[in-house]
Amino acid sequence: MAVYEKGNETKRRLIMSMYNKLKVQDASEITVRELAKENGCSPAALYRHFDNLEYLIILGAMRFFTGYMTEYGQLMDAEEDRMEFYIKGWELFNRYAFERPDLYYRLLWGSYNKQFSDALEEYFELFPVTGSERHPAYFYILLFTENIQERDLFMLKRAVDHNMLSYEDAVYFSITNTLIVKGMLEMYMDQDLESRRQGEQECNRLLLKNLEKVYVRSR
Repeated sequence: MAVYEKGNETKRRLIMSMYNKLKVQDASEITVRELAKENGCSPAALYRHFDNLEYLIILGAMRFFTGYMTEYGQLMDAEEDRMEFYIKGWELFNRYAFERPDLYYRLLWGSYNKQFSDALEEYFELFPVTGSERHPAYFYILLFTENIQERDLFMLKRAVDHNMLSYEDAVYFSITNTLIVKGMLEMYMDQDLESRRQGEQECNRLLLKNLEKVYVRSR
């Protein structure tokens, strides 16, 4: 047990080291040799804990999701209106995603997506995150659905069940809204923070405009 926990402590330390590097560097600039040197170990020692550098990068990137995951659980516990919850969920996502569009895009649509669920499960084991207290099963189903279009449809089905929109509309919105966010993140990926914040607001406006067919937000 002591050896197992020591291994987990080493993993946590390396993941945090990767997270700190991702705060100031693009993932493509990080090397195994550099990371190993900064942590006083050999590249071979690092590979004893992680299959490859990309997987460690994904685990480090998960740290950028922590605030989003925590706030999403709180939103789930507080919001009763299904469509308002859906909209606020996207606004919350955009607030975090436009901070680091490169990582969010890669995790949810790009090269890291195939390892998303496995990495998220391991990250949760090493760094437990408080989710929804009222709807824990729903929270974790959403969180571990790596296909964001399927995740979006799953959320919208709650509104369908309450006769707030048709299933056909739910399918339409799950496709178009995810494409709006994907396209906007891709567009603003290499922009400065001020521009990304403008992109976040524009993305939110486009999502609301798209939903006007079934739901107009009260002012």
